[in-house]
Amino acid sequence: MAEAFIQVLLDNLTSVLKGELVLLFGFQDEFQRLSSIFSTIQAVLEDAQEKQLNDKPRENWLQKLNAATYEVDDILDEYKTKATRFLQSKYGRYHPKAIPFRHKVGKRMDQVMKKLNAIAEERKNFHLQEKVIERQAATRETGSVLTEPQVYGRDKENDEIVKILINNVSDAQKLSVLPIRGMGGLGKTTLAQMVFNDQRVTEHFYPKLWICVSNDFDEKRLIKAIVESIEGKSLSDMDLAPLQKKLQELLNGKRYLLVLDDVWNEDQQKWANLRAVLKVGASGASVLTTTRLEKVGSIMGTLQPYELSNLSPEDCWFLFIQRAFGHQEEINPNLVERRL
Repeated sequence: MAEAFIQVLLDNLTSVLKGELVLLFGFQDEFQRLSSIFSTIQAVLEDAQEKQLNDKPRENWLQKLNAATYEVDDILDEYKTKATRFLQSKYGRYHPKAIPFRHKVGKRMDQVMKKLNAIAEERKNFHLQEKVIERQAATRETGSVLTEPQVYGRDKENDEIVKILINNVSDAQKLSVLPIRGMGGLGKTTLAQMVFNDQRVTEHFYPKLWICVSNDFDEKRLIKAIVESIEGKSLSDMDLAPLQKKLQELLNGKRYLLVLDDVWNEDQQKWANLRAVLKVGASGASVLTTTRLEKVGSIMGTLQPYELSNLSPEDCWFLFIQRAFGHQEEINPNLVERRL
């Protein structure tokens, strides 16, 4: 039964990822991460169900999985219902209740993600047989260009991070890593874009590189993407060793800035392998990474993670006005009255 329900849930997640709601209201990467975790669990589920008889630990594991699956289904149902309601209103995606809605969903996502990560990790204790299941993965992409016409409430954070990268990095460190951490929807990527495009950063670092990592923390893929970003052209297929050598030649002795956006990898060894290749820059070379996960920040950071907080109610209001009305000078007085 669990296997059938997870398949339905995966189909549901795939449908959401391909629809317009996720593009308008966000959480694309969270839903993709959920899909990835459930696909990992689904691969061993058939074997777990066959072996659960007279095996209390496996039975308990399946019960926890069932509970988490129903919780995700509930979150998904609430997301689709309320997002559709907002979209059909006269305000569309700029509905005044959309921002609190995003924060609420983001909190629930963080909580259920921790449960599912623990469940996925626990499956290793049972030495279950994996079944190969082919699924088409949806991927999230970000870039260094700041597309927001105006960013509200993040000037202070931008200034603090720029100063950390430029002034507070120890000369003794060959590679400094500063994680920006916070729940989904807070604007971690937007803040990283602000820092990346800050004039002080442009004058201090060369080259500046932006890589969207998402779920696929593959050393070869990331190194190839960094090399292609530096050279401005696509590479033919190469083995890992020559790719590592090429990247080290390009970064050797340079005070570069590398942004690794949207990192989910919790495997310390994978990060250690990539870091070893990157540690050829000049003193002050830095990596800025964004993540939702505390463990990622602790694994990667050489500096204290920068914890991103919620926008103030005032900034949330200005953001709503900007997106709902653009740069119109006159705003419906009834809307202002409702806020007051």
